[in-house]
Amino acid sequence: MTTPADTALLRLTLARACAWGLLVAGWIGIGSFALQFAPTVSSGFALVALWLLALGAAAVVNTRGGMRRWTRALVLCLAAVITAGSLLATGRGGNVPTLVLAILGWASMTALASGVVRSLRVVQTAVPAPPIAAATLGALCAGLMLGDIGDLPELALRLAAFVAVTTCLLVLLQRGIEDPPRTPGCRAGLFDCSLPAWPAGAWRDTLQWPTLLAGLAMLPMMAALPLMAAWCRAEAIAPQATVLLHLAAMFGTPLVLRRSIARWSLRTLSMACTALLASGAALVVWATVPLDMIGLAVTHGAAWGVAWGGQLWAPARRGQKGASPLLAAAGYALVTLGVGLVVEHAGARGIAAVHVALGLAAILAWLLSAVPVRWPGNAAGRKRVPSSAPPSHHGAGR
Repeated sequence: MTTPADTALLRLTLARACAWGLLVAGWIGIGSFALQFAPTVSSGFALVALWLLALGAAAVVNTRGGMRRWTRALVLCLAAVITAGSLLATGRGGNVPTLVLAILGWASMTALASGVVRSLRVVQTAVPAPPIAAATLGALCAGLMLGDIGDLPELALRLAAFVAVTTCLLVLLQRGIEDPPRTPGCRAGLFDCSLPAWPAGAWRDTLQWPTLLAGLAMLPMMAALPLMAAWCRAEAIAPQATVLLHLAAMFGTPLVLRRSIARWSLRTLSMACTALLASGAALVVWATVPLDMIGLAVTHGAAWGVAWGGQLWAPARRGQKGASPLLAAAGYALVTLGVGLVVEHAGARGIAAVHVALGLAAILAWLLSAVPVRWPGNAAGRKRVPSSAPPSHHGAGR
């Protein structure tokens, strides 16, 4: 017999899946439009950076709690209409200003979805488990819906339909739920804890570098995924297959490892991230086309998944509670802009160079962490982060 607690947990799971679906579909879908409509590759990446920055700004407003459900439902529907209309206009031959309107609308809608999740989370009778299964479901739905990301008119139709369906689900899921006047602060910086943010001083401990670098691997990969799909198309590989393989590696890896990763020591987590980042770098250098890019998408996607899963199950490895979403978004946007400049000047080799650099940096950090002499930052950092921690998750949009 279904209990009220079971129903509440199901609603939370579905809302988390919707929020993650919006995040993934928006990142890849917006990137696909941006890289084809922008006059240069770097300006296309700049539009993706704008999407991240807008998401962080919207999250500051929409995920702090206290918004009445009817207000959120009304704003969510308004943002959905603006987003869908702008996407359809862009798909029919619109321009960059129209796409910017879609970017702002989608960012607002995604942050509002995260607010819905927070409302459902704070009324749970027990602390919910990390959202790995829900995020996997949302990413799978987004990947299947995206289809051929090179066919912009059809992509615009699919994205508009996805926005409409997801918005209706979120409005229904939040029925009867009101935010308390104050809700717990978030531990991470962007999308209300869903993307990596790290404890203060983590970069002073070289043993943590591979995990931190693996968390950053998502940024260049997701931003360049439309380009990678186009390159794979030239090798007779369907763009949808490239997207689904990458998403499967990102979310399937922590889903498979969810029962064991909570017990991993910091060194084990670091070693796994190093191995995956190094494997991707090796494939880029020595594998033949198209195995190099496909292998990179899988290995570095899995590296991000391992880093993300390790943070979800160990609260001490996540960012401080109450961290600013806008500050984290600005950091992600700057990294995306940097990658865009590299890709504009070097093309596919630029993408390869960025990921090879991540792999080499992870190997170097791993070797340095094994040196017997440890400076104060290393000792302090390792002392702060426990080898394992009980499952606890305080974010919303996951």
